[in-house]
Amino acid sequence: MSSKKQVLIVGAGVVGLTTAIELYDTLGDLVEITLISKELPGDNAVFYTSPKAGAHWISSNKKENKNWHLITYKKLKELSKIPQAFVKSFPLYFGDIVPPGEKTPAYEKPWFENEVEDFKYLGSDPKFPDVKNLYTFKSYTISTTFYLVYLMTEIRKRGITIQRHTLSSLSESLTYKSPANGKVPDLVVNCTGLQYNFLSDCHDSKLNPVRGHVLLIENNLPYQTTFEQPYLPKDGKPGEFLMLFPRPEGGAVLGGIYDRNFLKYDTSIDQNYVDRLVAKAKKYMPELVANGDIKIASHNIGFRPERTGGARIGLDEKNKKIVHNYGNGNSGYIESWGCAQGTVSIIEKVLFGKSKL
Repeated sequence: MSSKKQVLIVGAGVVGLTTAIELYDTLGDLVEITLISKELPGDNAVFYTSPKAGAHWISSNKKENKNWHLITYKKLKELSKIPQAFVKSFPLYFGDIVPPGEKTPAYEKPWFENEVEDFKYLGSDPKFPDVKNLYTFKSYTISTTFYLVYLMTEIRKRGITIQRHTLSSLSESLTYKSPANGKVPDLVVNCTGLQYNFLSDCHDSKLNPVRGHVLLIENNLPYQTTFEQPYLPKDGKPGEFLMLFPRPEGGAVLGGIYDRNFLKYDTSIDQNYVDRLVAKAKKYMPELVANGDIKIASHNIGFRPERTGGARIGLDEKNKKIVHNYGNGNSGYIESWGCAQGTVSIIEKVLFGKSKL
């Protein structure tokens, strides 16, 4: 009879899937893992955030737990060598859009300038009109749907049990019997993201939805961009910026906005925002339309699980059989492997009184 500890992971977004793989690769000889989720890779439900992300690697000086970002950056480099993962390296250009006549904000050295590859400060570049404080480095872009399927495939290769299952409360997870062996978990890992606050026995006042809206376009460029807007135009909405993430399979993701002032869970298309976004792309990335106008393939509207103070990684204060890993906001992909390592370290201490990490 197996003496392995039973671990149940709840949630199959990028954080839950990554945690399952990291847990198996670290403690697979000591634990038996089951993953349950209302949504799974391939789904496109409103509150299944991960497929709707950009996604690429960038960080800022304001981010907490920067080591999580570095761990993931290094992991993405490894994954970029695996075609099935749909992770690809591109130069990323980061800067501020400064309209003529406005003062250029003071340049802040990014904390990671000596940690990433090919970092170079440019100041400006003719191919990006009115963009200042410009720097570039080697980053990575991720085709989210394909990447999530890749992660699930890796989970299945490891013999981890995956089951579509909906919980109405987190406490239900403590008595959930794994389809693989009929056993209840010794430990539950909560990776429910924004849906944590939808459970009847859970509430985190620090966790709030932030609406995002990106366009999947057929146009492409051989680089990524992220341009902040310190001077928002009169018709703009707070939280708007300009980003372009080319996808390995062609086309690109164009965005974006951190919308904290939306009608609750509104998924309708704001055409004024779309028009502003397309106009900005043409103006500040003219190479994008060198061979024709922008062709929109689809819209992705989702809700980021933003948590004040950063993601919650740790043992539950009331129930020591629950470990939390949620609330990454716009950094789910950027922090995923780092958060997974931190979570696995906690799991090992709880179950075995030690940590290899």
